[in-house]
Amino acid sequence: MRNSPDISLARFLMIVSMVLLGILEYLWLHNEYMNKYRDMETKINHVMFSTVRDVEDSLLFSKLASKEFMTMDDSDRAIRITINTDDSVALRRANGEERVMAKDGFRIGPHREMRGMLLRHLSEDTSFNDAPCNSMSNMVMSHIRFTDSTGEFAGYDLVSWQGEDTVVKGLMSHPQIDAFGGKKIALTNPNYKADIFQGILPHLSFALFLWLMVGTAFYYIWKNLRTQMRLNALRDEFVSNITHELKTPITTVGVALESLNMSDNLNSSNSRRYLDICQSELKRLSMLVERILHNHAPQIHYEKIDIQQVLDDVMHHMKVQFDNKHATIKVSQHGEGFVVNGDKSHMSGVLYNLLENALKYSTGNPYITVDLGRENGSVKVSVQDNGIGIDPEYHDKIFDKLYRVPQHNRHDVKGHGLGLSYVADVVRKHNGRIDLESEVGKGAKFSMTLPAWDASTMN
Repeated sequence: MRNSPDISLARFLMIVSMVLLGILEYLWLHNEYMNKYRDMETKINHVMFSTVRDVEDSLLFSKLASKEFMTMDDSDRAIRITINTDDSVALRRANGEERVMAKDGFRIGPHREMRGMLLRHLSEDTSFNDAPCNSMSNMVMSHIRFTDSTGEFAGYDLVSWQGEDTVVKGLMSHPQIDAFGGKKIALTNPNYKADIFQGILPHLSFALFLWLMVGTAFYYIWKNLRTQMRLNALRDEFVSNITHELKTPITTVGVALESLNMSDNLNSSNSRRYLDICQSELKRLSMLVERILHNHAPQIHYEKIDIQQVLDDVMHHMKVQFDNKHATIKVSQHGEGFVVNGDKSHMSGVLYNLLENALKYSTGNPYITVDLGRENGSVKVSVQDNGIGIDPEYHDKIFDKLYRVPQHNRHDVKGHGLGLSYVADVVRKHNGRIDLESEVGKGAKFSMTLPAWDASTMN
């Protein structure tokens, strides 16, 4: 079935909607990623700056205190560290001696430079060389580990270098200056991407879930839409073809009545035969209309019937149709005892359908072979024709309701797709089996197998 413009447009809109939804989710996730990145960058800069400041403050005051107390002669002396308002830094002893530690004019604003100058000036004194001042990097990292109660900075590293900036893998804080060693130190997170993705994992999961849910909904809508389109096409074909199917029995009755009207002797055997044909065709027409209008499973009224007699009656009533098609019918019989437990009316309908299909799909002058046999406790009826055949691809679908084998550009064969479905239902109700053997261009053979009558099991 070719896609109509409407269904093609619907498919296009669904695809575009999924693409746009994916783009929207990507932009949203990218924005969340960048927000997490900026938050992490701000935090790592703050942690590095505050930690270095705390360590420097600790070293500064500990060194000043150590310098003064190491020179005391067992007497108390007061020490005061002042930051003058004129931007000078001095160390004032109680005896009035003042030692300037920073140059005049140094601005108080940049606290880092002021503490750095103090520490560098103190580090020039050889009396401080014994202190672990050259291990500031270790002290900074130890301070970070000590204050990290949640383990957030467990995977972070501290790098140091001199000279120009270096290339560090991962997210790096703004470099800080080691006041003693003169090196640049920075806090790095080599696995920052994994941490960020872990942070946006709920957003990522929600986006994926939403995309899959919308995609699944679109898929089922598309699937149902295709099914509806197929059913609409079958309905249209059914409406266009049902007239032909209903006209077939009517035409047969008309031919029989015309022949009867033209007969010179109304009491002849031909008159009785034509009347029987009319009665049979009208009964079949009634069954066909009933089946189409109600479209329910056939109701079976079981009784002891002879399939051979049913077949003879059907062949007799279809003689006019065979003659009109110039068909050759060959009936063969193998064995005896073709009695089954079934419904005579529906068995007649099954044989009518199989023989009509053989006529309908035959090319030229139809040649139909009907074989009736008894084998292994079963009664088997086969109808074979020399028609167009059925591709093996459609063998499993041929018995589905309303299904018709695609005929491509061929429109001379009418049908409603209910005949073989009806055949399969009736045979199934009789605990039988219907089989198909066919290839394209080599005709088709339908074989119906029914359990034979067994008095011991039927009573």
